[in-house]
Amino acid sequence: MPQPTALHDLGALRFGSRAQFDPAHLRGVREAVRDSGVRDLYVIVHGAHNDAAAGDAVDDAFRRLLTEAWGDDAHDLGFLGVRWPSLCFRDEGAPGVTEPAADDRDGRSVITRATADDLHRQLPDSADSLDEIIDLLNERPERGTAFDDFGSALRRLAEVPLQDPAAGFASDTEGEVLPQADPLMLFEDTRTMCAEFAGASADVRSSLKAEAGVPHRYENDVDETSVSDNGTLLEDQAAGPRPARPLSDSVNRTGMVAAGGPLGEAARAMDHAELWAGAHELFRQVVRHVLRRRAGLIGEAGLGPCLPALAEGAEVRLHLVGHGLGARLAGFALRGLETSGADPVTLASLTLLQGELSHFAFADSLPQQVSGHGALWERQRLVQGPLICTFSHLDAHLGVLYPLSAQMIGDSAELATSARKWGALGFDGIQGVDGPSPVALKDAATQDLWEVPYVNVDASDVVRCDETPLGGHHHVFHPEIGRLLRRVAER
Repeated sequence: MPQPTALHDLGALRFGSRAQFDPAHLRGVREAVRDSGVRDLYVIVHGAHNDAAAGDAVDDAFRRLLTEAWGDDAHDLGFLGVRWPSLCFRDEGAPGVTEPAADDRDGRSVITRATADDLHRQLPDSADSLDEIIDLLNERPERGTAFDDFGSALRRLAEVPLQDPAAGFASDTEGEVLPQADPLMLFEDTRTMCAEFAGASADVRSSLKAEAGVPHRYENDVDETSVSDNGTLLEDQAAGPRPARPLSDSVNRTGMVAAGGPLGEAARAMDHAELWAGAHELFRQVVRHVLRRRAGLIGEAGLGPCLPALAEGAEVRLHLVGHGLGARLAGFALRGLETSGADPVTLASLTLLQGELSHFAFADSLPQQVSGHGALWERQRLVQGPLICTFSHLDAHLGVLYPLSAQMIGDSAELATSARKWGALGFDGIQGVDGPSPVALKDAATQDLWEVPYVNVDASDVVRCDETPLGGHHHVFHPEIGRLLRRVAER
């Protein structure tokens, strides 16, 4: 059988942790784009950059996805990666990002040497904090102050001076009367937060066992096209429904953690092993908080200003695609486009695959706020074609762990569920914008995706929970996703 025509591989743009890049390298990429004669250029952003091999593996997975979707029509297409200091823990199931050898202790999770090396490589300024955290997680000491030490080390890992450029990218909203930038998980009692994450992770595992890996997305008496009553905005302003049955009750309650303080019932009821298992997940989410902040900075100050240069001297259409953490970087690149100072350039399309940013990022108002809006409000005008968001009610990371990690200190969700106020757009789509009902992924390849500014695509049929800690978050390498990426460029 003949092989499909390969896309033109145009290398990768490279950014440092402060969004710095080499202008000479950018000029080389621009010349390669111009010389290739490609008509459509896919710019792919993801977060699996543990090392060069990991980044190459995920880029290859996206390249195969696009090559198979386009077949012999791929001769006018280009592929450009984006390398930035990010990582996935090696137990999360990202393509090619695996542990080189088994390393566990009595069947429990540990931070392996490979993951520790990744963390030190991408967070070199936090070596002392990382060493302390990793030692505590792997040894699980029973002394009473161990969790206090663990919490202090997490705060040191995440802290940045106010003048640090990354400090302004902790939130996906802006304009509030009392803006917040510090996540609750870092300042609530550490044992209580460990219990929160342990309980939420156990809920997801229980759902997998009870539902054979496919939890119900909706209650039996709720039609799939209707919305639940958990919303805080007028539901006719929401482009997608809320699932009536979440993967964990921890995000379906109002207020913050179930019982704050060191004597909280949840923390007190859990045994030592369960608390340390929750501590492992708390650490993962703090690292992701640091990387989300970094992604926003690199998107606005790095990738966004570079994108206009790719179109200089070439008749090329730019299709920006971001997955997970990369979707946050891609989204914030819109702000960089706006402030780049270059000749006006708009994207031909923007696709956010299981995006790890607030579902209110594009909203013109915020729930329970007298002022404020999404950080990307009005930036859709910088996209000529469709702004696509895939979501899955079976993405356990974005449906359960993200809302717990995104809650800000000093705020509350007393009139709405935590998942509603702090939810991710990769879980239930872009919210707070005018738009039609979601499109099923299986139907997206035949839809006219240019009729409305935003299109939410329900990918729950392929992005489903599994036994990995992020519960299927990386399951975007399906032919249906490839056909969607082709569809957004066919015009």
